Amino acid sequence: MKRFLPAIAVLALLFFIAIGVFSYLGYRRIRAAEARVDALTVQVNDATKLAEEQAAAVSAASLRANEAAARAEQAALGRQQAEMQRQQADAQRQQADTQRQQAESSRDQALTAAQQASQQAAQAHEEMQRMRMQREQELDQMQEALNKVVETHRTPNGMVMVLPESTFRFPFDSAELSQKNRELLSRIAGILLVSKGYGLSVFGYTDDTGSAEYNQKLSVRRADAVRDYLVQSGINPSIINVKGYGKTSPLVPDTDAEARAKNRRVEIALTDSSLKFVGIAPDSSPNH
Repeated sequence: MKRFLPAIAVLALLFFIAIGVFSYLGYRRIRAAEARVDALTVQVNDATKLAEEQAAAVSAASLRANEAAARAEQAALGRQQAEMQRQQADAQRQQADTQRQQAESSRDQALTAAQQASQQAAQAHEEMQRMRMQREQELDQMQEALNKVVETHRTPNGMVMVLPESTFRFPFDSAELSQKNRELLSRIAGILLVSKGYGLSVFGYTDDTGSAEYNQKLSVRRADAVRDYLVQSGINPSIINVKGYGKTSPLVPDTDAEARAKNRRVEIALTDSSLKFVGIAPDSSPNH
């Protein structure tokens, strides 16, 4: 037994040495593993931090991309609006050009129409002057012929033939025409029948003897008698107007026999109807 003790001691020592070595190696491996774990942790932390930084960068880039996309969309919308405004402006310009051309055309047409109207007015004025001169000559000739049978005088509206009591007498309280009256009216009708372009108004008057109502009716009856005889002589009845003034419009303001004789009269007013544009009223009473 004593002989094996040294060997056992050696073996025990070797065993403990081996255990120490294994323990040391295990410690070394553990420390190395821990070191590797620490390194890996650092790497993981670095990677996480990098990932976070990259994620932040990606988020920032995404935000910038979204902002850029929004700006691009706004820019595109602005371009569309600008294009629409340009098209509208072009359309308005074209419309303005069309309206300007139409206005110029209308102005030219108006100028042409005004020139034509001016020429027509000048021609019409010349024609009116020519017709007026011709008509004046005809009226002068008519008046010259009438003056041979009855008293006449010109008025702004035409001509008045006065048939005074001294040459154109009615019986008292009568509207019957005498033979002398008929002969005078026949001669007047003969002159009027060869003329044209006139209207006639027959006015009856009385003196101041008697009531106003009586004289009014008497003046109308006498004017009707003259009108009827002229119609029988061939004068167109549509051109003759009749009116009685009774004693309301004396030729002379006096009451003696001579004045009354002058106021008892019939007047035939001839108005020119061939120049209607001068404003003549055919049924207006004559100027005394």
